[in-house]
Amino acid sequence: MLRKRDLLIALCVLLALSPGCRRESVSTTNLTISYEVSPLPARVGDVTITISMKDGSNEPVTGARIKLEGNMSHAGMAPVFAEAKDIGPGQYRTNMSLSMAGDWQVLVHITLPDGRELDQQFEIKEVAPA
Repeated sequence: MLRKRDLLIALCVLLALSPGCRRESVSTTNLTISYEVSPLPARVGDVTITISMKDGSNEPVTGARIKLEGNMSHAGMAPVFAEAKDIGPGQYRTNMSLSMAGDWQVLVHITLPDGRELDQQFEIKEVAPA
């Protein structure tokens, strides 16, 4: 009886430590991603964000889906969201409405054409009042 119980405990521990279902993440070592914000310095209101992506062979990454989430660097503010549109080979653009002056953190959710997903983050510093 003791052996069965030990075996059952070992099996439960093994199952708890197994990877299960999870999203595949992609290393950014084979992608070059750059962000451009206009106008700079940014002001409260709409800013244009352009994202450029190239693969490890320096070829443009086309067909990606990109969603952005902007958050103030301090708690208590509602996030703002935007979706970038493909504007050319490896180029994506969106407008994001920044609702308050200060520092913003932008989380970029990227789904590559093959379904792999990754997140990147960049900052928009010192957004000025309108």
